[in-house]
Amino acid sequence: MPSKKKTQTSSNGDNRKLFMFLEELSWLLSSYSDLNLKTAIKDLRNKLLHELDAAAAIGSYASPNPNKQFLVGVLPRVLNDEALFPTNEDISDFALSVMRVRIPRFHKKSKYELIGHIVCQTNDLDEKGLSKLVDALATLTGGDERVKKLIRQRKDQNFGWNAIIQELAAGPVNEQRNNN
Repeated sequence: MPSKKKTQTSSNGDNRKLFMFLEELSWLLSSYSDLNLKTAIKDLRNKLLHELDAAAAIGSYASPNPNKQFLVGVLPRVLNDEALFPTNEDISDFALSVMRVRIPRFHKKSKYELIGHIVCQTNDLDEKGLSKLVDALATLTGGDERVKKLIRQRKDQNFGWNAIIQELAAGPVNEQRNNN
């Protein structure tokens, strides 16, 4: 059984903490006296419930595969890069060679339509197709100016996207060998 003196000291310490807490709480409440706490709590509860409902509704559309979620966010940014894909034909060739997605009449569509088509097709890719696409994007975006220079060179020489990606994946040693 604890001694009476120790309990009393502990109780005094707790009382002091409680007093300090109440003093700070009082100051805080008086600082925001113009705030209607009941209304604020009600509004916050309603907003939180609305967000939970929206998240549940959106969640039913979310892909169970995190790679697909990631790609849907990354693809538009990469495909919009004028240095990598200056023409609709470049985007169409990339989609065909990397994803095996043919885009009919690509020359009559806007760049945004092409990108939207590719993003939607990404959802239907199997694991092998996703891996190939992720590897291709990583290769294309992994070397800044060196990559863009090599892509421009190879496109001028009519290299297809598969050849360009394979050459980029081979690394800088292969690029130096081909330039000599």
